[in-house]
Amino acid sequence: TWPFSQYASSSNTNDSIMPALLVLGFLALTSAPVRGVAVAVSGWTKFASLLLVPLWSGYPEARRGRSAVLYALSFLLATVAVFFVLFLEPDPLHAAVVFYRRTVEFQIGRASPFSLWDWGQYHAKGLPDLHLVQRVLQVLLVAGSVALAWFPRERSPLRMAALTAAVLIGFEFVLTHWFYLYLPWFFPFVVLA
Repeated sequence: TWPFSQYASSSNTNDSIMPALLVLGFLALTSAPVRGVAVAVSGWTKFASLLLVPLWSGYPEARRGRSAVLYALSFLLATVAVFFVLFLEPDPLHAAVVFYRRTVEFQIGRASPFSLWDWGQYHAKGLPDLHLVQRVLQVLLVAGSVALAWFPRERSPLRMAALTAAVLIGFEFVLTHWFYLYLPWFFPFVVLA
């Protein structure tokens, strides 16, 4: 019933897959292995989910133990399963390099006329170059995401939904290339919160 979900679907993008996988993981929030698999698979669909690895590692409490080990193992096993396809290529190393260039390298170097972070590309008088501000905010986002592995200590489903939405919104805020198709990434968790 939310138009932006339909826009993403009608645009034939994978922008609805990541939140769908996270919602499935959220439905089984009490299961560390399911959380680990959900974050891994959604993270390799859209990299934004990888920022949720620390947050989702510590439910219901931010403590180390058997639950954290199960979470980490399931995350690693799901990651291996996702990237196993590279070994079907004649040269897996070359396939990994192609994957990196077409995903990570492309996204990092991507220019966008829609972004205030990329105004500097126009070299127009009066338009500030905000790349330094963007980098500072990106570092703060990553640091904050890592801190969520331990803080807050007590976590409820409501708090997990709110923090998940906050991390994903923060990721979108510091992106150079942003598009309305990214709105479904955080919407389910905003609704839950």
